[in-house]
Amino acid sequence: MVQLLWLRNDLRLHDHEGFRLASGHGAPLAVIFILPQQWLTNDDAGMNRLGSAKSHYLRSALIDLHRQLEDQTIDLHIFSGDPLQIFKDIQAEFTGTDLRLLTAEAQAPEESDWISGIRDLGMPVTTYSAQTLFTEKQIQTLGSSYPSPFTRFRNTVEGDPGLWQVKTPVDTPPLGVHEQPLRLQSPVSWPQSAYQVKLPVSGGERGAQLWWSDYLKSDAINHYKTTRNQLMGKYSSSHLSAALAWGCLSVRQIWHDILQYEAAKGASEHTYWLRFELLWREYFHWSLRHHGKQLFQPNGLASHAPESRPDPARWQAWCNATTGVPMVDAGLRELRHTGHISNRLRQNMASYFIHQLKLDWRLGARWFEMYLADADVASNYGNWAYIAGCGHDPRPQRQFNLNRQLRQYDPHAEHIHYWCPELSGENATNIIRHQTGEQILPLYPAPVVPAPDGD
Repeated sequence: MVQLLWLRNDLRLHDHEGFRLASGHGAPLAVIFILPQQWLTNDDAGMNRLGSAKSHYLRSALIDLHRQLEDQTIDLHIFSGDPLQIFKDIQAEFTGTDLRLLTAEAQAPEESDWISGIRDLGMPVTTYSAQTLFTEKQIQTLGSSYPSPFTRFRNTVEGDPGLWQVKTPVDTPPLGVHEQPLRLQSPVSWPQSAYQVKLPVSGGERGAQLWWSDYLKSDAINHYKTTRNQLMGKYSSSHLSAALAWGCLSVRQIWHDILQYEAAKGASEHTYWLRFELLWREYFHWSLRHHGKQLFQPNGLASHAPESRPDPARWQAWCNATTGVPMVDAGLRELRHTGHISNRLRQNMASYFIHQLKLDWRLGARWFEMYLADADVASNYGNWAYIAGCGHDPRPQRQFNLNRQLRQYDPHAEHIHYWCPELSGENATNIIRHQTGEQILPLYPAPVVPAPDGD
């Protein structure tokens, strides 16, 4: 018997059911990560799924995990290609040997197809939970109709604490298994970056653990609700999303650490709000599992698709960060260089893309998926569908007044000055006049589509 542990969005050792199962079984173990070739291949819109900052974060996470496994004399095999073909090749390498695959539950239809294809090869597959707070058994108590909107889901969870207990995370002990070498070679050619990347938090489990510990020790969590919408600031938000997306941190650990913090220092609206955001994430994850490919249709989960039309000029302006709306362009530049933008700015950018540029919301979701280091497919598409009015929320659409948002969240235009230094001499008032098309600034492109300043 040879065990294969296929890691995808669970790049950690702590609270890891896959490593626990492998250790308990005791058979030789090969640990595998596969970078799907389609992530590196441009689609018909010129996008792939591995922008520079996202690639940098993933590589950092894999290097960190590789070093931790090396301490236990286990190699991390990193391949590139079609996952199904990779496992066919491994199966051929071990002809006559029983193989057992361990991997996390599928989050998205693409992953479900991979796992089904591997089972069709005759390879036994055991899946485990790695990305969610709650178990499938708990979710099944909701019945066949998934609660909609989010408020109903949250009220259900918070209304029955006995049923909705979050499993306590369990540290993975020293693995104590022998490494199974693999002869297969399918190396990764990582994309080159044309610009400097600067991540807010380094990739990998140990860096994420250090950041989370510092965030709690500094009591930054006690202003989370107030500052989470700020466009800049080291401690303005938790910066947990990338670590959670790649599974460098266990969401169960985060939940229980917040509870321990509340027990020691007192609960507040801020500590609650971080758990509230984790429930949003949970909601999107189970929604994707429930609705599957339907979420990726033009109408999403609604009966009608939002208005959109192809417009190459508008699309290129977005891709080149030359929309002429400085608030949007600053966010696009930040996204390219850091793999991160604040939650509030994401909402504003998505609103402009959908409601002013009138482009297909799924195109914007794919753009974010390419560049965001925290590109969690469930949360990313769920949020874009939410803004487009074709998610769970019953409102037909959510449109943001970018100029009002700028006055509230970047009143001195600090974020714009940082990412659009050509506007460093302009105050927020002049920038807003430019965004609305009222008075065009001489050193900046005119808006492709002005951002209205009405109600």
